[in-house]
Amino acid sequence: MSTWLSTCSDSLPDNDDYRCKVLKVCRTTAASLSLIGCLLALTVIIVYKKFRFITQRLVMYLLCPCTFMALFSLYNIAGDTRACAAKGFFRNFFGLSQNNWIICINVHLLTVLIMQRRYRHLEKIYHGVVWGGSFLITLIPLFGDHYGSAGIWCWIQGKTHYENVLRVVCYYMWLLLMVFGGALIYVFIIYKVMKRVNSYEGTYSPEAEQSKQQYKKSIRPLLFYPLLNVLLASIPIANRIHNWVHPDHPNFGLSVAHSITSPLFGFVNACLFLLNKDTLDQLRPTNFWRALCIWSKTTFTFGRSSADTREKNLDYTMKDQMQQGSETEDPGVGEDGTSANME
Repeated sequence: MSTWLSTCSDSLPDNDDYRCKVLKVCRTTAASLSLIGCLLALTVIIVYKKFRFITQRLVMYLLCPCTFMALFSLYNIAGDTRACAAKGFFRNFFGLSQNNWIICINVHLLTVLIMQRRYRHLEKIYHGVVWGGSFLITLIPLFGDHYGSAGIWCWIQGKTHYENVLRVVCYYMWLLLMVFGGALIYVFIIYKVMKRVNSYEGTYSPEAEQSKQQYKKSIRPLLFYPLLNVLLASIPIANRIHNWVHPDHPNFGLSVAHSITSPLFGFVNACLFLLNKDTLDQLRPTNFWRALCIWSKTTFTFGRSSADTREKNLDYTMKDQMQQGSETEDPGVGEDGTSANME
């Protein structure tokens, strides 16, 4: 049975149903905010060379699929069914990658908390699992031409029971893993951090102080990413469950919330990164313009003058890293990929 939601597809010409217009305006607005936020956050990471640190690199990796998700949410292909299928493929790939990077951040936090070690090779494993795994899973609906119109989205069509199963296997299973697994991990992390902080009270030792600073640098910058992504993901899940239970009666309120929150992941993650005291200071026009000029000179100038410029301006461009303490590229990590116990 056809519903008003099925007439809102990107693969169909625009119609005059006010509900379709509301959903598309909400989607476009949220995607625009995400695109601007992601590009700004990525620019700050590159210009200030924050990618030298594993916590900032994980944020950078997360923002990359968020950026492409925002782009594909903005791209209008009305009336072109083949382009809609291609758009659905890339939306599923980058959506999976986005969720899987949150899972990797959870794994990283657990590695630091429980094993109290960092391993360089884990970062390569993260890339292989996220990009390779997401690509292989996204290939599955191609067999049988199952990408196409899905409400206001171009994604896996939901016309048959098999396509609904594909939606679960190729996307929502991993989203639920991020939500429920992330929630459990988050509770455990909070418990471990509070227990560790309480153990420091009333005592002072260089080792304890070093461990406290290590936790601040390793955990606090990443702690809220899983939490807010879990909260955002709960709305699309609720809408999809409603549509599965009542396929002939889509809920307009849930559809509006879905159209806002689904493209908004990039904006929320960018805000978490940008609304930091040091980052806000770096975003002041004079500071950012000076850093951008220095970055452009050190990046696009070759030869001796480039080396002189880099040496002369190193203290300014790396101010935020210097504030985190004197440490190597990844704090506490040796050349062999292991670290000493942080306690």
